[in-house]
Amino acid sequence: MMSMNLIITVDRNDERSLQTQLYEALREQILKGSLPAGKRLPSTRSMSEQLGIARNTVMLAYERLAAEDYITSRAKAGIFVNHKLPDATVLLRNGHGAAQPLRKRLRLGKNPTFTGRSPQLWHEKRTRPQFDFFVGRPHPAGFPTTFWQRAVTRHLTYARGTQTEYGDPQGLAALREAIAAHLAETRGISPGADQIMITSGIQGALNLLARIFLAGASKASVAVENPCYQGAAYLFGSYGASICPIDVDEQGIIVSQLEGFMGNLVYVTPSHQFPTGCTLSLDRRLHLLDWAYQTGSYIIEDDYDSDFRYDGPPLTALAGLDRNGHVIYLGTFSKSIGAGLRIGYAVLPRHLIDPARIVKTLTDNGAPWLEQAVIADFLKEGAFLRHLRRIRRSYMGARDAVVEAVAKHFPGGELLGQECGMHMMWTLPPNLPSANEMHRLARNCGVGLYPFAGAAVHEYGTPGRFRERSLVLGYTGLGQEDIREAFGRVADILALS
Repeated sequence: MMSMNLIITVDRNDERSLQTQLYEALREQILKGSLPAGKRLPSTRSMSEQLGIARNTVMLAYERLAAEDYITSRAKAGIFVNHKLPDATVLLRNGHGAAQPLRKRLRLGKNPTFTGRSPQLWHEKRTRPQFDFFVGRPHPAGFPTTFWQRAVTRHLTYARGTQTEYGDPQGLAALREAIAAHLAETRGISPGADQIMITSGIQGALNLLARIFLAGASKASVAVENPCYQGAAYLFGSYGASICPIDVDEQGIIVSQLEGFMGNLVYVTPSHQFPTGCTLSLDRRLHLLDWAYQTGSYIIEDDYDSDFRYDGPPLTALAGLDRNGHVIYLGTFSKSIGAGLRIGYAVLPRHLIDPARIVKTLTDNGAPWLEQAVIADFLKEGAFLRHLRRIRRSYMGARDAVVEAVAKHFPGGELLGQECGMHMMWTLPPNLPSANEMHRLARNCGVGLYPFAGAAVHEYGTPGRFRERSLVLGYTGLGQEDIREAFGRVADILALS
């Protein structure tokens, strides 16, 4: 059977490689029937001459088609379109020439059973406003680039194959030991390194715990602060758990509302409640621990931004007060170093370590080795604490700029959560528009101000206590002059509206 010249073109200005263009053009002609089963293709030499491209490029395209069973090679005969194409891509032409799926050969699976919602943490850079007050975003200039470059180079130079091996699903031992020492020094917790599980941020830790406590449970129930972090509320709901919202006030979660709660899991952010910014009082911390002991429940302590405390002494974590293994402490380097690293951790009671290791292994076999190794060095060499001191001064200056700008342009409201963290909740004064309208007007002048739905916050109840008149101001990603400029712009556009 003779081969033929094909009507195929490649464009050197196309962003796709020449190999990809040729592969896709041949694949399309095979699926359309322009190249029927059994048709011989031009040799690699002939095709390269026809298209004016390297023979090796043609060979790689042919190899990819062969690997996916579109073509087959016969010794001394040539290369032919396969008689039996992959089932998932077989198409049948109808009488009008339009390609239709051959459904008799393609068995479709049942509809997926998963239902859930996604928190909105990622925003494409080109769509962000010039002055963006989105929450939880460290300032890019604060990233320890010099240390990172040096440490990455050192580990890659002396890795000795580590980067090609599977690691411990629980996490790199050096990092777990460094985290244990850091927590003992700064958060009043003294875990063993064997109690620490390295996760993909706090979200990864929450997924791990949901799998342990909620998967397969017929009537699971979780208590959460109201309002709370979207990522936690949506995650627990995706496992089919019934959510019990517990109100917060200026002293944190109102523990007395847990009376009668029939679940065994409560999620809290006691150091800097998200989003209101309040700190759980000592009396309520002890009350919450006593409730957990009496009911046999577990407390998930999300300590997402406690590295940044500006006023008053550091607080002992809730887990530091726990003496009976009822608090599961979650920490992250997303806020202190950068969310792109995707490294967090959970401190687990020892009786949960084995199930957590199994879940972690089934989920992803552990976190990337290189990032863990560099962060371990960052902690062990004291560079992390120096880094925190440096950026804490910068963030405190940004916080002060927000407080001053709000007082100057919009007196009468309230900024909650000033003592620590990376955001404040701004309760709007009566003379300003609603939170949603403020968001819309601010975007018109290049400023990102976010109501609850846009700030990764979920509030239960209609209407909510806070959502209509509150904005969440993440200030750490902006410099002081940018903050002043942003609030000045918002004041100007409100004066014109």
